[in-house]
Amino acid sequence: MTRRLILPAVLLLGLTACSSSTSDDESTPAASASQSPEQVTCEGFYEGTGTPLAERTESARAALSGGEVVDDTAYTEVNALEQRLTELGRNAPADLASLLEDLKAPFTEAVTAVNEARAQADPETGEVTFPDLAQIDVAGSEAAQGEIDSACSAAGYEA
Repeated sequence: MTRRLILPAVLLLGLTACSSSTSDDESTPAASASQSPEQVTCEGFYEGTGTPLAERTESARAALSGGEVVDDTAYTEVNALEQRLTELGRNAPADLASLLEDLKAPFTEAVTAVNEARAQADPETGEVTFPDLAQIDVAGSEAAQGEIDSACSAAGYEA
């Protein structure tokens, strides 16, 4: 009989812990309210869950220019990064949104190239020839990241 009571009690405790009213999600808007839109965008670029976008961007540029993105496995990070930068740019002030567009340009070019290659798949085998992404110019993206660094510093963001 006690076994039957223990499982519901454990489940109830688990649910109670999941619905705590002191979650980080509820404290975030108050912190964001005191920040400028520029600072919020900078925080999204330099911080966050997992590896920050700033670091991921540098790594992805190096992988593209180094010829390391040669299959779907390596491409997955480039595609995910391009999507995250697009999301960040949607709510960014115009000046930072423009810089984020320049920053993600080589990743967008890579996504387009892979999508075009997939559209050219052999109709009989479905085989796709993975495009050569090492030819994508990343210099503009690198320069844009330097400008984002300066803009965030000028906006009072401290990483």
